[in-house]
Amino acid sequence: MFLIGPFVYFYVRNTLTGFYRLHKYDWIHFVPTIIATIGSFPYLFLPFENKLQLANQIIHDLNTINTIEVNLFYTFQQSFGLRTLLVFVYLLYCFYLLWKYYPSKKTERQNPKKQYFIIYRWLVLFLSNMLFICISFTYLALNAGFSMSNESISNGYLLYIMAGFAYSLMSFSLLLFPEVLYGIPRNSTSNLTKKKKEKRKTIPEEDPFFELSVQIQNYLQEKKPYLKFDFTMSTIAIDLKIPQNQVAYCITHLMNINFSKLKTKLRIAHAIELLESGTNSIVTIEAIGKQSGFKTRSNFYSAFKKEIGITPSEYVQNMNQ
Repeated sequence: MFLIGPFVYFYVRNTLTGFYRLHKYDWIHFVPTIIATIGSFPYLFLPFENKLQLANQIIHDLNTINTIEVNLFYTFQQSFGLRTLLVFVYLLYCFYLLWKYYPSKKTERQNPKKQYFIIYRWLVLFLSNMLFICISFTYLALNAGFSMSNESISNGYLLYIMAGFAYSLMSFSLLLFPEVLYGIPRNSTSNLTKKKKEKRKTIPEEDPFFELSVQIQNYLQEKKPYLKFDFTMSTIAIDLKIPQNQVAYCITHLMNINFSKLKTKLRIAHAIELLESGTNSIVTIEAIGKQSGFKTRSNFYSAFKKEIGITPSEYVQNMNQ
């Protein structure tokens, strides 16, 4: 649990700033975890029989957990309190970062407005749920420190249920709004300067990533990476040397299509080009499907029929009529 606070902080900080690497002194955040690990060495190296004996004591009487020493530096109650306190401090600082990076005219110029607000609202929801869970466990920690463990657990059932609901709400939000996984795409300063000098005529062109979306389309047309079986969104990101969340944003919001449909559409278009050029007289239709990026004949036929309305064989017959 000592790692929850630092990881939440890294996620919020890097999402808001766009810096996806650890900073020079970020190792300091792992000091509490290192201390806790060192302190637990004596317990870790206990014989298995001794550990089994301790487990049986806790099963028969949960209150014995308050008397068992498994760490050299602090007791069980102190450990529980320190962990929740550490998470609480990190969460408060993350709320400060949200306030610091509140959407403004500057952020609107640097980032797509819609995506920024989606991510910002998600971070507010995420931190609010984490704060509620932290407060719940802080209450349980205080309750365990001033009462018997059996009583603290029986009195905390409602909090357990509410904390579970908070976790479920975060998971359900990811299903409803998968855009939060894209992160906040950011444009470079040079592109921003260039954009200020240009006269924007249409809404898509006003987006700071419009030029990048054009670059992606040109790349797809010229390099045809979709003809490879293992073509994924990361292929575009690696070849163009840009973050994958920027690729996802451009495809979804500027090209108005999801990646799976785009890949299928491009492959079908290539297959039709081969069929109309008479390639089917040299190789089989199944081979044309594989040359277009489809692994199997069934995948090629089903995708072709879904996109065009007829099978590749029927398409060839219609051409010959």
